[in-house]
Amino acid sequence: MGTTRSVMTALCISLLAAGGASYCYIRADALQVQGQWLMERGTAQAEDYAARLDGGAADAQLKTFAERRGVLEAAHVWQRGMMLGVLAASLAAVCAYLLFLLKRLNDQLIDVTGGDSHASHTREHASSEHVQALTPSPQR
Repeated sequence: MGTTRSVMTALCISLLAAGGASYCYIRADALQVQGQWLMERGTAQAEDYAARLDGGAADAQLKTFAERRGVLEAAHVWQRGMMLGVLAASLAAVCAYLLFLLKRLNDQLIDVTGGDSHASHTREHASSEHVQALTPSPQR
């Protein structure tokens, strides 16, 4: 059973999109772990500030939270990429399946008509019958 190039192309696009989505997931997960670590560090700085009431600890905490925000924004961008990759992979897989079904239907139609040479002869014969059927009859 042979497959067409369009089916193979759609499958390759689906696999590439799935691979891109998994790469985006790995990047987003790593950034979220880093964001969690920065949150813990900010909490520790907050406890240090509460114990000593030092303005330097508060400034360090604000820097840590700003850094965490930047990291989480980058993680959000990678999550969007992951969602787009999953969507593209799903659409390409559906397209590959539809193209496969279309090829099967085309193969079945060729089998029913008996091949290309017989199909063109049948079309010519049917078209001449169709023209004869549309000619007006004198009985009307």
